Amino acid sequence: MGEAPMKQIVVLGSGFAGTTVVRELERIFRRETDVAITMISRHNYMVFSPLLPEIAGNIVEPRHAAPPVRIFMRKARFQQAEVLAVDVAARQVQVLYPDQRTAQISFDYLVIGLGSVTNYAHAPGADVNSFDLKSLEDAIRLRNHVLLMLELADHTADPAVRQELLTFVAAGGGYAGLEGLGQLIDFVSKALRYYPSLRRDELRFLLASHSRELLKDVDTKLGGYVAQKLGERGVDVRLGVSVTAVSERAVVLEPGGSIPTRTVLWAAGIAVSPVVESIDLPKDRHGAIKVSSALQVEGHPQIFALGDCAAVPSATGTYAPTAQNAIREAATVAQNIAAHMRGGGLRAFHFVPMGSLASIGHYQAVARIFGVSFSGFPAWLAWRAVYLAKLPSLAQRVRVLLDWALEMVLHADIVQLPVMSSDDMRFMAMRDAHTKMIEQDSAHAEAQADSRRQAQQASEAAPAATPVAPLEG
Repeated sequence: MGEAPMKQIVVLGSGFAGTTVVRELERIFRRETDVAITMISRHNYMVFSPLLPEIAGNIVEPRHAAPPVRIFMRKARFQQAEVLAVDVAARQVQVLYPDQRTAQISFDYLVIGLGSVTNYAHAPGADVNSFDLKSLEDAIRLRNHVLLMLELADHTADPAVRQELLTFVAAGGGYAGLEGLGQLIDFVSKALRYYPSLRRDELRFLLASHSRELLKDVDTKLGGYVAQKLGERGVDVRLGVSVTAVSERAVVLEPGGSIPTRTVLWAAGIAVSPVVESIDLPKDRHGAIKVSSALQVEGHPQIFALGDCAAVPSATGTYAPTAQNAIREAATVAQNIAAHMRGGGLRAFHFVPMGSLASIGHYQAVARIFGVSFSGFPAWLAWRAVYLAKLPSLAQRVRVLLDWALEMVLHADIVQLPVMSSDDMRFMAMRDAHTKMIEQDSAHAEAQADSRRQAQQASEAAPAATPVAPLEG
């Protein structure tokens, strides 16, 4: 009797959701030899997204907030590739490797944790004229751009152009917008010491939020505290205002009109990725994959989805797309895959978030933990303690802790770091593959030419045949 075929579990994405699923699956199946676990992601690291504003603000080194996923893996395999499509009926995932090879990866169980992308739908021009904070590249690019604005303003005499260069706008009053703006203010303020021609009163910071209250889903008093503190730091806080367009040199507010600026931090919502959109699975009105309370996709018991790309039902609607929810969902997904594989009952996901925190810069933050709200320096300490503990490895914790310590005693670093986009890397891979193909063709042609020359030389070196005289009769 032959052995049972190995069960293939494929996990898409290396964010909080995907990484936690793989770690839990490894723990559950560590002794089983008939289960294979494969993670597929375009990056070989996990982005610890709560630290992206601090990367943009030159507090944390980029690689310190990006633990490599392979350090978590003992049983699982990792494939660095971009997910192109998922064929639900054939149970295959189509991927593109960095060297432009494509492949079909078969699965018995599929976990979709592909996160989200920035939503620019309601503001023409925002996608090409603003900055977001979804990746390491985004954070470095924003930092480089801010330094460039200071460099340009430093030798610009025209007051109008100078003001345009020194105006910084954050669109969105959620956690990403508030934390990003807070770190941006700190970074620019510290960097000014290297630009003696620039004055602090020339800087203009503006926060535009569609909501009439900041953090209204958490605690309106905390939102009021944030608005007050930002106002004290010179931020023009505009509530009930939408950004309706972004150009290279201005944003358009409604109400409020056009504001000249060359720096817009876009934090006004998220959307599912184009890959998730393309998968033939049931979706809600926002495009998120519909799942049951067990995180199973409706009608597909061997496909699970979680995190930002899934509509996970809760008692009041759906769970918010937060890191702490994704981590808890991941544990349930891993347990339910094991239960389904073994013929057991599935567990419904239920989680009461411990709370939320937001750092707004200058050693200030707001927090609501287990129903208790507090703000100021104690909340800032709590923010750092919580996220330091959540870093997935001891090495990352030590490195980030050292970054924080050094930032408090050293001056701002104003080096513009080189950054390469995914499109740049894809182009370079295609260029390198094309160059390699040309080199191989050239080497093959040269080898053929050498072979012909050697044959010709051998023919010329051979002794001529001696004619044979005819026999006389």
